[in-house]
Amino acid sequence: MSTSSQLTVPKKPLAQWTESAIASCIAGSLILWASTGIRQTFGLFLIPVTRETGWDRTSFSIAAALLQLFFGFAQPFLVYLAERKFGFGMTIFVGSVFYGVGCFIMYGSSGSSGLFIFSMGVVVGVSAGMNSFPIVLGAIGRRLPLHSKRQKMAFGIVSSFGSFGQCCFLPIARAMIESIGWKNTSLVLGAIMVGLAPLSIFLKTMPRVLAEPEVDSIETPKEVVCTTEDISEKEKAGREHVEKPASSEESEAEDSNGVMAVIAKAMTNSSFLLISAAFFVCGFHVSFISTHFPAYLEDHGISSSIGAWTISVIGLGSMLGTILTGYLNTIIRPKYTLAGLFFGRVIMTVVLLWTPLSIGTAFVFSVFVGICWLSTVPPMTQFISDIFGHEYIGTLFSLSFVGHQVGGFIGAYVAGRVYDTTGSYLRMWYVTLALTGFATICVLLAPNGEKARPLRTKNQPEKA
Repeated sequence: MSTSSQLTVPKKPLAQWTESAIASCIAGSLILWASTGIRQTFGLFLIPVTRETGWDRTSFSIAAALLQLFFGFAQPFLVYLAERKFGFGMTIFVGSVFYGVGCFIMYGSSGSSGLFIFSMGVVVGVSAGMNSFPIVLGAIGRRLPLHSKRQKMAFGIVSSFGSFGQCCFLPIARAMIESIGWKNTSLVLGAIMVGLAPLSIFLKTMPRVLAEPEVDSIETPKEVVCTTEDISEKEKAGREHVEKPASSEESEAEDSNGVMAVIAKAMTNSSFLLISAAFFVCGFHVSFISTHFPAYLEDHGISSSIGAWTISVIGLGSMLGTILTGYLNTIIRPKYTLAGLFFGRVIMTVVLLWTPLSIGTAFVFSVFVGICWLSTVPPMTQFISDIFGHEYIGTLFSLSFVGHQVGGFIGAYVAGRVYDTTGSYLRMWYVTLALTGFATICVLLAPNGEKARPLRTKNQPEKA
């Protein structure tokens, strides 16, 4: 059966919905909205938990740091299992359920710091990795043409809902903590994650829409192709390569060898290593602020409700920034977008340190840092896709994300340790300033993606 005849086979209504790119974008947006939003609320638990239990900030910071660490280190394995074994939909479903279970365990952990650290750091950390950006975007990316503007905009819009979740859940969680306590709040947040788990049916693994642009432009005038003389033999061969399905033996060989081969190439690619170093700094910066910024403001006489709203404003700014960077990826190289985002963090850290701290400066900082927050995800994803293609984008992004979460572990833990030792976060702000400057330089030094294009997998056609 030809490719064109396969494309016209009618599908059942349920199959049409579960395989729809629009439905997958909506489902993925809601999953990221809740998963990212809930995960960002845990910084609000710091002061209520330590006051009620008598633990120091270092103990809480260990839980927050382990969450970042397990969230990152589990992702390469989770993405591999999602891509090659269980499928994206099943992975997201299981992750959503166990995310809720982790929140339920937090409810009964007030008598044991070890149980609290295990539930928040390990259970929630690993579960959050099962429904995070690499897996959700990997499922959506298969439903859209590779390197198309639609795919780039979809990545930007769907990623923005992670920031929107932060914007929504921070004030809600703050209000719930004040009214029903942190333990009951964890129950509500866990129930939300479990309730959204069935949406994973719209994110099940689909065959890649790799050649859709060529199908549109080649299959429709098929009779004309046979009679047009000014089509070169090279173009015909390219079309035959696109239309010819890969054999099962080739697919099996790719499954067994392709992942390790592309990882080995990535680890020797200077662009990948430099942007991964920058992503490490991103994790350090984001984790430090999301975990400790509300407490930092409260230490300076600003109320906890204002602290919650500043993190919410960061989420709103991040939503706008993520959509913006998704669009910018269609007109400029992603490396320049990334460099601009890191340099924006440098500027705002300088503003925070060298201007008097007030409610106004806290909100100004939150708005502009928010624009540079999770908006690093679309250009980072696009940068990796431009270098290696879309075949293993989930695995490679998650590999880079390990560095991001190692930075998150260090940022969350060291900040608590520094505060317990010195009674101030000032040294952490100076370290953050230096690291964001370093990240800007790393991104600018990264060679453009074209230099690494030979690293594509052997069965993946070159982009025209």
